[in-house]
Amino acid sequence: MGISINIAVQLASITPLLKDCKNGVMLGRQKMHFKPTGWTPRLISELEEQGISATPEDLFQEDGFCETYLNTIGWPKCESLDFSDIEGAEYIHDLSVPVGSDLTNKFDLVYDGGTTEHVFDIAQSFRNVDAMLKDQGIFVSCVGTDGWFGHGFYQVGPDIPWRYWVASLGYKMLGCWTFNRKGREAPREIQDPTDSRRGMEHRYNDPQFIFYVVQKQPRDGKPKQVIQSHYIDY
Repeated sequence: MGISINIAVQLASITPLLKDCKNGVMLGRQKMHFKPTGWTPRLISELEEQGISATPEDLFQEDGFCETYLNTIGWPKCESLDFSDIEGAEYIHDLSVPVGSDLTNKFDLVYDGGTTEHVFDIAQSFRNVDAMLKDQGIFVSCVGTDGWFGHGFYQVGPDIPWRYWVASLGYKMLGCWTFNRKGREAPREIQDPTDSRRGMEHRYNDPQFIFYVVQKQPRDGKPKQVIQSHYIDY
């Protein structure tokens, strides 16, 4: 779990979407993964293009975690939730188990920077995110997709944001993209695959992240049945 160069740039680019968020929680306390030489000046330059002036001291903290960076790019204060206290998380909970009332309807923002793919009961982890968010709260997810075999239990495709979060739970889609870990190619916008042949099949040369931002809407009753896009009109 961590923030590398292209994730860092993408997190900064969506900051305007989070303007009404007052408190947030990370699933797993995220670290800044910036060992390659050249990534720090590249990030500073990329942020400058977004109107964010920063020095290395504004980006990194001594313990390697990311709170300083998130503050610099304008995110709300983010605490952490993990199944262990080994990295200093404020909330200790196993995401494969339903959250209790102490975490229900608590946060304006939940950030999954590569945690849910490591939870065997990934569906329950998503239900927990929904439970923890307030109405109008925002879920930001960046997890492995095409080509990340062996990294986690799962790779996530566009049916998760579009068919689960939007179609089943009624969330508003604020944006969905794929991009690779370190290349300079622009993120690829991913539209709803439901009405596209073979789910808008794409080819990638490098392993990818899928990065999406969805906003919770008031909901009456239970979520709709989750049906994969390929089988809507089967």
